[in-house]
Amino acid sequence: MDLQAQYMGRTIKSPIIVGSCSLTDNMDNIKRMAEAGAGAVILKSLYEEQITKEVSSNIWAMQNAGEMVAAYNYIAEHTESNQIDKYLDLIRNLKRCTDIPIIASVNCFSSTEWMQFATALADAGVDGLELNMFILPSNVNMSAEEVEQIYDNVIQTLRRAVSLPISLKISSYSASLAKLCQRLSWMGISTLSIFNRFIEHDIDIDKQVFKPVNIQSSPSELYNTIRWTSILSKLVNCSITAGGGVHKEEDVIKLLLAGASTVQVSSVLYEDYSFITRANEKLSRWMEENRYHHIGDFRGKLAINKNSEVSPFYRIEYMKHFSGIE
Repeated sequence: MDLQAQYMGRTIKSPIIVGSCSLTDNMDNIKRMAEAGAGAVILKSLYEEQITKEVSSNIWAMQNAGEMVAAYNYIAEHTESNQIDKYLDLIRNLKRCTDIPIIASVNCFSSTEWMQFATALADAGVDGLELNMFILPSNVNMSAEEVEQIYDNVIQTLRRAVSLPISLKISSYSASLAKLCQRLSWMGISTLSIFNRFIEHDIDIDKQVFKPVNIQSSPSELYNTIRWTSILSKLVNCSITAGGGVHKEEDVIKLLLAGASTVQVSSVLYEDYSFITRANEKLSRWMEENRYHHIGDFRGKLAINKNSEVSPFYRIEYMKHFSGIE
């Protein structure tokens, strides 16, 4: 069976992409992921503050707000070190010893000085750049249009700076998510990545502070990813890489059926890198059983048609379930 897929303008050997996480800042880990059969690896994100060597005034202002002290200290510590040089050296070394695409990742919120770093990434030989944009629409003084304009500004500025293929990773928080994704897809990005995750919080009632929980994904998150992959895959003018909640080998097949071109995994790899091998083997067996020779033979089979109205569909399914019809 042919497991080749298209990702950021390249043909890769497997649709399984290792997402940006703490595991992907180490050459030995990445070599093992490549040997296990990953199609590409996205390096651990650098934060915009690390690149510009500045600590965000917003983080500074919130340094006394519970767990934000940890975030402030983390960024302050790393801006004082040589993280940029280490990041570029990792790329150069990986390009010499692996044959899969290596994608850099920047966690950003603006289109300012960090763009110089994009040129350094290209010079180091990176195969693409993932923009991981965490924009929580919580500012009542900022309209939905102003929030969305941030995406536009970053993409346009980056495209003028380098010719690297761009993957844009966004959250599911938007007043009109489908319309936003469609508009962004026409701006020259290679891939739309859905979705990044905001760390969830609980409250410690003894210390009376917030505390982070669920840093890694849970299997239940897969269903939201399936829904939006099926809605967006035929609406956007670029490929989709889907992730979030992928913990079983068959989850890869589900997201491909929904319309994803590639599938990102990360949390499950903290237990065992061989998940990549098992998922590839499961995909190959399933394709053989269903007489599919190429991923393109079935990818998007369960995607929502471009001009379909999906709201009635999901409402009918909801009514059928809770009324006991089925």
